[in-house]
Amino acid sequence: MPITVTINGVSSDRFFGGGPDLAPVLLNHPTQSATTIDGWKSAIMGLPFLFCGLFIEKAAFFPIPAHGKHAATMPTWMISLLGGFFLFGGLFLVVHGVAGLIRKAAHDREAAQHPGQPWLSDHHWHKEGFAYSAFRTMISRLFAALVWSAFLVPFFWVGLHGPGMARVFLAGAILFGLLGLIFWYRWAQMLADLLRYGNSFLNYDQFPYFLGGTLRARLRAPRHVSDLDELTFTLRCVQEKYVTTGTGRDQRSNVVCYELYKDAHTLTRDQITGLAGGDIPVDFPLPPDQRTTTLCYNPPTYWEIEARGHAHTIAYEAYFLVPVYKQP
Repeated sequence: MPITVTINGVSSDRFFGGGPDLAPVLLNHPTQSATTIDGWKSAIMGLPFLFCGLFIEKAAFFPIPAHGKHAATMPTWMISLLGGFFLFGGLFLVVHGVAGLIRKAAHDREAAQHPGQPWLSDHHWHKEGFAYSAFRTMISRLFAALVWSAFLVPFFWVGLHGPGMARVFLAGAILFGLLGLIFWYRWAQMLADLLRYGNSFLNYDQFPYFLGGTLRARLRAPRHVSDLDELTFTLRCVQEKYVTTGTGRDQRSNVVCYELYKDAHTLTRDQITGLAGGDIPVDFPLPPDQRTTTLCYNPPTYWEIEARGHAHTIAYEAYFLVPVYKQP
């Protein structure tokens, strides 16, 4: 069904992720954008949540006396948990906004110092290569699963202790709790990936890479790489957009990743076995007519190499940013 979509402030009626003038959408793809608002907007929006959280936490540990049959019976730990949602949500938005302002100021300063060399100001690149931290990815997924589970605790409490129609809260909490098992399943996959293959590193053969040239790099062979049946490298250009769906109170904003360009090649098991213990070469031609990296923008456009290995036991997955710019 067509829905109203707002992309970076421009509204139109189209199918989400579709349409003849839109690139394919990358579902469940890791994003560079933490949220759909940045800078002062994020900091200002976070302040009410921050103050509300502080007020609720104060009420939890220094309650205001109440009398009569409507006196609050919710336990202190539950009130503190509710306050924590507001407190940490507001703190995240404030810190995210202020950090973004600091990064923008640093970018503007470095861009003025190095005109015509955007790779020196666009992102804090390491010229040797890019490290993919499977540990950090696993921790972020664990945090998401814990937050989702904690969010459902008040609904379970109301459903178990409230009268009459409170059982509706319990049914809803059970339903969303079952959906939340997806978070835990994905976390378990990432934990198994970390324990089996560890972190990964992609060495750049040059810095930066230029559109119209060739991207050559080397992946340090992960642990147990010989267990993989095949290993696929995918080079893609990704453009993130802030997409708002729905209208009125049903509006929701999300970070959506669009695939502007894609190239891939696969190594067989025999090829992988021959490279085990050393570096695995990666080689892609770069098209001359694609977008350049702009990680300093909100939302950003960037180039990445995805390494995905298939195995009978535990799959391997890693993402590496690569510095692709226009020739000055």
